[in-house]
Amino acid sequence: MIGVELIVKATRLCNLRCTYCYDWRAGAGQTMSFPTLARLVARTVGHPEHDRVGFDWHGGEPTVLPLSFFKKALHLQERFRSPRQLVSNAIQTNATRLTPEWARFFADNHIDVGISIDGPAAVHDRYRVDPAGRPTLARTLEGLRLLRDHGIEPGVGVVVDRAALEAGPAALLEFLAEHRISTVGLNFVMPDALADDTGHGDGRHYVDPDQSARFLIGLYDHWRKRAGVHIRELAALVDSLHGTRPSPCTLAGRCFGIVFRIEPNGDVYHCDYFGEDPRYRWGNVNTDDFHAIRRNVNLRERAAAHAEESDRMRSCEEFGVCHGWCPHIRHTSRRHYPGHRDDCCGLRQLIAHIRDNPPSEPASVPVVQT
Repeated sequence: MIGVELIVKATRLCNLRCTYCYDWRAGAGQTMSFPTLARLVARTVGHPEHDRVGFDWHGGEPTVLPLSFFKKALHLQERFRSPRQLVSNAIQTNATRLTPEWARFFADNHIDVGISIDGPAAVHDRYRVDPAGRPTLARTLEGLRLLRDHGIEPGVGVVVDRAALEAGPAALLEFLAEHRISTVGLNFVMPDALADDTGHGDGRHYVDPDQSARFLIGLYDHWRKRAGVHIRELAALVDSLHGTRPSPCTLAGRCFGIVFRIEPNGDVYHCDYFGEDPRYRWGNVNTDDFHAIRRNVNLRERAAAHAEESDRMRSCEEFGVCHGWCPHIRHTSRRHYPGHRDDCCGLRQLIAHIRDNPPSEPASVPVVQT
């Protein structure tokens, strides 16, 4: 039996214009049609070998869609779900469009909610702006309050860009404590997967492996002394050092054939990070079932290349902890980071630091969806 995680781009439309983002689109054809949604659910939930199916609803901004879209999705899931099959739903939102009706829907249907907040206003509002260039932190925090009023404690996804590096990890932790945010996942900003090697396109937005490792070391030193917040990446490494395989896909060492990104038109790609790189396209749910998708020649070639890359890093003494980190981080490093090394993912210094300075409390708690 197989568990699958679907990053569903229900729409590429978005009500914000975050300056580091390359996920949003404008114009026609950017929203998943009902026939494509139905085929997606039928081919995943209805697959006889899928004992677990997780739907992570992404965008763009998924709440620009009517609530009826997600009601139909849940109805389809129930229609195709077998009695012993586990089907879960999560949604990632900027939280600026939430209403009591949305919050009740999430609560009534046990939908995990992740919201995007990058930190204090000097950080968040530097990048996360609306089409008129106006700041959005206040609106996002109002969405957080609304969710809490309905008994929902969301996880928070933080994009770490230049402003966060400049403010420092202590500022991030102070912000999280101020707003009682207890579950956090970090995403270090990357250029568009198709940005060229000379830094054109979105290349200006890039936190390289050395910068991210140094930020994480500083964050860890503050975090290990502060109870009450779970930071996905740090907790996963602590758990891994204690023999528990990390749960985030970026550190699990296995994602090909398990994680899939579904575009509004039904195209199936590897994950949310490789953009529209044609080498990472596995098929389309309108024409291909998951037997065909898993036999796709691109998937087989990319999985084999990933295995070869992993083998080259096994000589690193910390490989058993990080499992080579995320394939996309290595892919981007190879193209954009002059200090890239094929024998190390870049986390060795951080892992050694954690080993020498263990936290005072266990790390494991439920992990944020991002």
